[in-house]
Amino acid sequence: MGAWSGVGLVLGLAMFLVSFAPSLLPRRWLWQGLVGGVSAAVGYLVGFLLEMTADAVMRLLDLEVQVSWHLAGGLWILLALGIVAVITGWWWSVREHRETARLVGMSEQAAWTDIAATLVALATMFLLASLIRLIVLFTSWITRGLDLFLPSVLSIVGAVLIAVVVLRMVNRMVFHQALERISRQADKLDRRRPRNLHAPQLPTRSGSEGSAQSWDELGRRGQIFTSCGPSAQGIAAVVGEPAMEPIRVYASLGDGGVEAAVEVAMAEVRRTGALNRGTLVIDTPAGRGWVDEFSVQAVEYLTGGDCATVSVQYSKLASAFVYLADAETPQACARALFAALEEAIHDLPADQRPKVYASGESLGSFGGHGAFVSAEDMLRKVDGAVWIGTPGFTEIARDLTQSRMRGSPEITPVIDNGRNIRFVTQPTELVADAYGRVLGKWEKPRVVYLQHASDPMCRFTGGLAWREPDWMRERAGSYVNPSLRWWPLVTWFQISTDMLTSLDTPAGHGHIYEDELVPVWAAVLDRPGAPITAITNAIRNSVSVLKTPGTLSGSGNSAS
Repeated sequence: MGAWSGVGLVLGLAMFLVSFAPSLLPRRWLWQGLVGGVSAAVGYLVGFLLEMTADAVMRLLDLEVQVSWHLAGGLWILLALGIVAVITGWWWSVREHRETARLVGMSEQAAWTDIAATLVALATMFLLASLIRLIVLFTSWITRGLDLFLPSVLSIVGAVLIAVVVLRMVNRMVFHQALERISRQADKLDRRRPRNLHAPQLPTRSGSEGSAQSWDELGRRGQIFTSCGPSAQGIAAVVGEPAMEPIRVYASLGDGGVEAAVEVAMAEVRRTGALNRGTLVIDTPAGRGWVDEFSVQAVEYLTGGDCATVSVQYSKLASAFVYLADAETPQACARALFAALEEAIHDLPADQRPKVYASGESLGSFGGHGAFVSAEDMLRKVDGAVWIGTPGFTEIARDLTQSRMRGSPEITPVIDNGRNIRFVTQPTELVADAYGRVLGKWEKPRVVYLQHASDPMCRFTGGLAWREPDWMRERAGSYVNPSLRWWPLVTWFQISTDMLTSLDTPAGHGHIYEDELVPVWAAVLDRPGAPITAITNAIRNSVSVLKTPGTLSGSGNSAS
C-alpha cells in the first residue's frame, strides 16, 4: 500500500491532541476515544492530500527537494519537542476534563479512563487512516486501467468519480439497512407495556374507557404520559385551593400516519372537553413520543388543574434518528395539530376560548416551531410558550439569536429588551440578562427559551465546523469551563459527542431540565405568589418514582 504520509501523521497527531481539549461536558472514555480517532483521521487525510498535491506540483515543475543532514537533525529535534508537547498537552487536557466535570456536578473519572480513551483514539485513527489509504489504492488501480483508453487527466477524473459513486452506494445501503433494523426495534419497544402502570380510570385521560384509542393502542410513551400526573385532590393539597382533574390527550402514531393521529387527538379533545378548560397546552413530544412530565405537571399545578395538554406522537424512533431520517415530520405534525385546534377554537364564542400555549423539549421544541412561520407569527397565535433545550438548528430560534440586541450574549440573547421573548439559562435571568442588566417590562404573550449554558443540543450547529461561535468568545455562560476553545472541525465533533452524554448530567446541567420549569411556567402563565417550592417538591417526588429502576422496566425518563 505504500508508505504512510509524514505530513498526514503530523497533522493527525495535532488533531488528536486538540480533540482532548475540554468541551461543554465530560465525555465517557469511549466517546472521547472516537472523537480523538476521527479528528486524527481527518487531520491525516488533510495532510495526505497536501503532500500528494505538493508531490504532483513538484513533478509537473520537474523539481526535486533534497534534505541535508543538518536539516534532518533539526527534524529529529522537532520530533522530540513534538512528543514532549503531546504529553504535556494530554496531561493538561486530562486536568481540564476534571474541572469540566466539577462545574456540572459530575464525579471525576478514574485515571484509567483517560488511558483507555487514548488507546481507542489511536486505534480509530489507524483504522480510518488505513481505510483512506485503501480508497486511494482503489482509485489508483482504476486510474491505471483507464489510462489504457483515456488521456491521463480524464482517467484521473473518471477514477475519482467512480470511487465517489461506489462510496455513496455503499453508504446508502448501509444507512438504509441500519435504519430499517432500528425502526423494527423501535416498533417492538413501543409495544412494550410499562410495568407498574395501568390504564387511567378518569375520563379526562386518553386510554380510558371510551377513548378514541385504547390503552394498548397508545404505545409505551403514551401509556406513561396518560397514567401519570397529579389528581385534583393532589393538586389541591399542594396549592391549598380547590382543583379540577387535569386533562391529558395523547394520540399515538398508527398505520394511518400523522394525519390520522391528529384526527384521533381531535376526537379526544372533543370527548374530554379540553377546549372548555381555561388553559390549553400543545406539547410536541420528543423522539419516540416522550413528553416532559416536569413541564406538564408544572402547568397542572399552577392552573389548579384547569388545563388540558394535547400531544401527538410523530415517530417511534429516537430523536437523533428522526432528525437524520425525516426532520420534516415533527414540524409537519405540530403544524397539522395546531391548525386543527385553531379551527376548533375559532368556532367557539370569543369569551369561551381557552388560552393557548405551546411547548416542547429538545426535538419536540424543534418540531413545535413548525406551527409558526416566524417569531411574530408565534406571538400572534399563542398566549405564551415555553421552549426547553431548543436545538441550535431551529430556524426561528436561530433567527432571533442573530437579531439580538447589541451587547447581549449569544447564549442568552436579549430580544427587544425582553418585551415578549426571553432566553434564559436559569430562572433568575427572567428579569435580568446574563450580565445582570435588568430587562424591560415583560408584556404578554410571554415566550421563554430555557437552555442551559452546558447544553450541547442548544449550541450545536453545522457552522461549528468552520466558524467560531459568539458564545465561545463571550464567556457569558456559567458552569462552562473557561478553558473551552474553538478548533476547526474538532469542536464540531466534540459538541456532537457531548449531545450523546447530555442526559447523564445532574438536573440543571446538560440536557436535563427539571426544577427550573415551575418558576418559568409561573412567569409565562403570570402566576405571581404561586407556591413554587411546594409544587417543585411535589413534581420531583412524582418523577422520582418514574426514575426508580424497574418501575417502567428500565424506560427511565429520557427524552430520546
